[in-house]
Amino acid sequence: MKDENASSSEGLRGPLRDMALAALSYLRARFELAGLEGKDALTRVCGVLLLAAIAVTLSIAGYLLLCLALVFGVARLIGSEHSWIAISGGVGALHLIGAWAILVAARDWLRKPMFASTLEEFRKDDAWLKSTTARRP
Repeated sequence: MKDENASSSEGLRGPLRDMALAALSYLRARFELAGLEGKDALTRVCGVLLLAAIAVTLSIAGYLLLCLALVFGVARLIGSEHSWIAISGGVGALHLIGAWAILVAARDWLRKPMFASTLEEFRKDDAWLKSTTARRP
């Protein structure tokens, strides 16, 4: 009698163990694939970020050179020996005014709550839950 119970429980454990091993093998294969794709994605993202950093650096350098050309070009048109100083001050002031305007716009933008719709839905859900639990005796 003991042998029958042992063989029936052993008969059930075998397929369950095989299913568990198959599931683990499947998960391991999926995680390995995700790991490989993750490495590839990370490499691509780093490459794109590097190219973006180079593009930003070159853009800033080009912008500064264009500002210098503008300052000295206008100074040459005016014809005064030291007019470039006043023109540089004016260009610098314009840049500071532009930076201030952008910071004010960013501050106003950040003051608007993020995820407003989601937060409103949470408030509605919370109110509904409170009203539902208040009705229960």
